[in-house]
Amino acid sequence: MTLRRRRPGEQVRVPRSAWDVAEEAHELLTYAGERIGPGLSSDEREQVEERLGFRFAPVHRAFLALGLPRGPLWPNWRSGSTRDLGARLRLPVDGVVADVLEHDFWPTRWGPRPHGLDAREQAARARLATVPTVVPLFGQRYLPAEDPLPTVPVLAIHRTEVVVYARDLVDYVNREFSMGHPRRDSEPERAARVPFWTDLADVVEASRRGQGIMSP
Repeated sequence: MTLRRRRPGEQVRVPRSAWDVAEEAHELLTYAGERIGPGLSSDEREQVEERLGFRFAPVHRAFLALGLPRGPLWPNWRSGSTRDLGARLRLPVDGVVADVLEHDFWPTRWGPRPHGLDAREQAARARLATVPTVVPLFGQRYLPAEDPLPTVPVLAIHRTEVVVYARDLVDYVNREFSMGHPRRDSEPERAARVPFWTDLADVVEASRRGQGIMSP
């Protein structure tokens, strides 16, 4: 096998691990003045996952192991009540269901819309049970669960209005906490796709560009 010689001045891209991304995000968060407590131990994290029935993505797991941010908009994974954390975890799906019932949201890919609100809700929840779980990060910002990529996007979700807020955790801290301009290679539109949720974001973006709203 012949190896290509690197040209003078050419930069070599070194893949970053989930831990590298989490460390950089924490460093920026500290500079921003956010209060950060001790990180979650493996046992504490596993207890949360068992109680609530999901698995943190590796980058989210690393972020929480390095330190647990404090404040009302940060989920208290250490001592928050199961009821509160469960409600925050269910909020994205509950929000979509609310738009199904209140604003006739119904993607064409879901098939014929059932008659009656009870049947419609039941069918919508069955469909939504198959989409990726998103886990609260800060307020209405979410990270997809279990995704192995270190550069999982941060999504802003309010009912069926979804925005790809940042490409990864570092980009997110830059944007949310005004730590400077995001890196040129980390524009949100280059973020990895999250099935269903990114589809909704595409609808929002098309509407903003005046291209009309199309069924996701």
